Amino acid sequence: MKALFLIDSLGSGGAQRQLTTIAPLLKQKGISVEVLCYHKNNFFSKPLNDNNIPIHWITPGNYLIRILKIRKFIRSGNYQAVVSFLDTPDLLNCLAAIGGHTWKVITSERSAKKEKFNSFRGRLGAWMNRYADIIVCNSENARQMWVEYYPQYRKKLVVIYNIVTIPKIHSTYHLRKDGKTHILVAASYQSLKNPLRVIEAVNLLNKDKKQQLTIRWYGSKQAASDGMQLYNKALELVNKYNLHTTIYLNDASATIVEKMNHADAVGLFSQFEGLPNAICEGMTLGKPIIMSRVSDYDLLVDEKNGFLCDWNDVDSIKSALNHILDVNNEQLILMGEYSKVKAKELFGEKTLTIQWFNVICDKTNSEKS
Repeated sequence: MKALFLIDSLGSGGAQRQLTTIAPLLKQKGISVEVLCYHKNNFFSKPLNDNNIPIHWITPGNYLIRILKIRKFIRSGNYQAVVSFLDTPDLLNCLAAIGGHTWKVITSERSAKKEKFNSFRGRLGAWMNRYADIIVCNSENARQMWVEYYPQYRKKLVVIYNIVTIPKIHSTYHLRKDGKTHILVAASYQSLKNPLRVIEAVNLLNKDKKQQLTIRWYGSKQAASDGMQLYNKALELVNKYNLHTTIYLNDASATIVEKMNHADAVGLFSQFEGLPNAICEGMTLGKPIIMSRVSDYDLLVDEKNGFLCDWNDVDSIKSALNHILDVNNEQLILMGEYSKVKAKELFGEKTLTIQWFNVICDKTNSEKS
């Protein structure tokens, strides 16, 4: 079995991290995996290089030439399956299938934004998914949105949670180091990740609570068109409220899991998410969770392992932060242990690798056009 994974780049995004996690695991199960990108960014290339997985680059600046070259590459590659991640790669995957295809076309849903289904681009992408054999959703929430807007695709929809694999940890975790509760947020600087409301919420905490808290935010400033602008606004707010010893705004990190291991809890305050990789990884590391009510939040977090908040309510975010600060050390440890139990049930590597293997290799699921 020869399979191609198609994505925009190997940059520091969640979809890129997921692809470079899945590909080596599938290679270990006997699938000959290759990767195709059309923007040059090597942030997550190491897992592919370490496993001798070929990376192909088609990067012409002209969009039409790029589309034609990618279509030609796919159609002449003798692949049995082409798996795409993110909306534009999904569109390119389906475009390559026009005119008939002998390989399985597998697209994915990783954002689960209702606005997407109502936009012109979203409707175009959904229309093009008529050429897909399988649409993989990484949350039940995403699958339900597809069923709501495009019930004709119901039989194509499959839910596979993100595979969570944690590299060997070299750091030692110290509970509430320096007497503070350390919360890590791994999210790019863009509006939907909600950094400004988080800063506003921290500012509403009383003085003693602020002194008990450290939030370290790690993310790319280039992941969205407003990334640098939003980062600058966030930095201005931190300085305005004199929170520079409470909130630290950092670039994306290739060793984010090591940094998570140092934290007492992992947070995410987004407006939208598919299945949030950072939360899944935090749970796997045994960390309590603070997150907004997005994606399959009701499966990920309950009163035993974390606290929920509303992304658009500063007081709600403040309340969640107060709750984690009020938890004693013993409770904090127990919450982390319960997160780990949940993670094993939901994101176990063996189970999810088999699910991906079956989607790619099981010909009975294919509906060739």
